[in-house]
Amino acid sequence: MVQNVTLAVRLKITDNEAFSALEALHAKMRLEREVAGLVRETLWDLEVVAATPDEARRIVEEAIARTNVFLNPNKHYHAFAPAAGADLDPDEVAVIVTDREGAESPRALAAVARAGVPGITAARMSTRWRIRLTHPPEQGRPEALELIQRIGVTTGRDAGLLANPHSQSVVAVFPWGGQKPLVV
Repeated sequence: MVQNVTLAVRLKITDNEAFSALEALHAKMRLEREVAGLVRETLWDLEVVAATPDEARRIVEEAIARTNVFLNPNKHYHAFAPAAGADLDPDEVAVIVTDREGAESPRALAAVARAGVPGITAARMSTRWRIRLTHPPEQGRPEALELIQRIGVTTGRDAGLLANPHSQSVVAVFPWGGQKPLVV
């Protein structure tokens, strides 16, 4: 049976890319009153042949221990991400950015196989930006989606920041579990 496992990976040290993006949101886009913080994570969506979700996570942990494919334990934290939005704080919204080409990682699968870890059959990488808002988003209110669209999708030199709509797909994820494609 195939189990889906999502692994969230982030730096232990200051993430200069996230720091620069937050500075751009504040200084260039004038969103200091709306955006309080920004964290960047790599999401690995993995398909694992295993009887149970616990066994699938054990296989992924073995791959982490035997390789540096998904993360380097000296410089990264990792966690198994639950269902979309379940690990977000009430004042956070996530923007998940996936390259339309190149998100699949056959090299990762080959490295895991060379290390002798069986069972991981697919690996897809995305970037998740966790945007901490100054005011928690409210379900059913369009303002949060409009703000996230403005932040997440580049539409001009001074509009949008986190994704290129010409080469990436973008999904907004809300703390209540709702998802909204911003760019398909």
